[in-house]
Amino acid sequence: MEIKRFSDFSAAQLTQLWNDGFKGYATDMTLSVDAFIKRIPDNHLSMEDSIVLCQDGQAVGFVMSGFRVVDGRLTAWNGGTGIIPEYRGKGYGSALIGAALDVYREKGAEIALLEALSQNEPAIRLYSKMGYQIIDKLRFYEQKEGFQPEVFASDASHTYQFRFGLPQDLQALRLPAESIPWQTQWENIAGGESVVAADANGQVAGYALYKRSFDINGEHNATNLYQCRVVKAEEEQAPELLKALLAQVYAPLEKKVLRRTVNLPLSQEPLVRVLEAAGFQPWIDQVHMKCVLKA
Repeated sequence: MEIKRFSDFSAAQLTQLWNDGFKGYATDMTLSVDAFIKRIPDNHLSMEDSIVLCQDGQAVGFVMSGFRVVDGRLTAWNGGTGIIPEYRGKGYGSALIGAALDVYREKGAEIALLEALSQNEPAIRLYSKMGYQIIDKLRFYEQKEGFQPEVFASDASHTYQFRFGLPQDLQALRLPAESIPWQTQWENIAGGESVVAADANGQVAGYALYKRSFDINGEHNATNLYQCRVVKAEEEQAPELLKALLAQVYAPLEKKVLRRTVNLPLSQEPLVRVLEAAGFQPWIDQVHMKCVLKA
């Protein structure tokens, strides 16, 4: 077996390896060459630090990886692992993940993160064997119908002032980010928007990070929610503040567009309850996993 870097291969070769490596996956992961290339900067992945496992000169699997300083610690992220079907179940997965963890340590990373589909039990067992632990459960919710005006009605809409801005504006809040899934961190939301709720004293009480999509005619057709959190509020006030934030994110509420959450941590129980009461349905479940590389 030989470990090579993504930079040793052409974009067409890597795209084919990606598509072959995800054959039989629970969701369709097929990408065009252009979509594969775009995925790298969109997810802050590294060509030099992503690896390909070769057997007798044949590429049989890969791990895509990215790095970012999170809460003062260099953090690595597994942005996709795949093995060609005929090579599965033969120990290549352990070799791949072990090699990726070696790359992370060489880079000086202290934490490694990944997300895996909840139903992909073989992958979760592999990651657990290699030192990862489940730290949360994640869910994509979706809602395809318009809302009744009162669905997010809240007194908090009048209690707080809402300031709209860009994803990077959230950096100024200096909030812990390690528990936030990689793909929902503000650095990954190009073209996104943020809304911050402040109380009468100007103190930040909560915020949301989201992105609206538009069709070729410029018509709003979808909104993805990446983060929605209460920072400072009494426990009994949290649901009302969350409703007020969601009313801003998903506006106009009466319009029928696709509304989703992306990798929402199920540990955020008040937010989960508000969304489910509003008619959001589970779509995809994942686990959030962490490996401590350096104490």
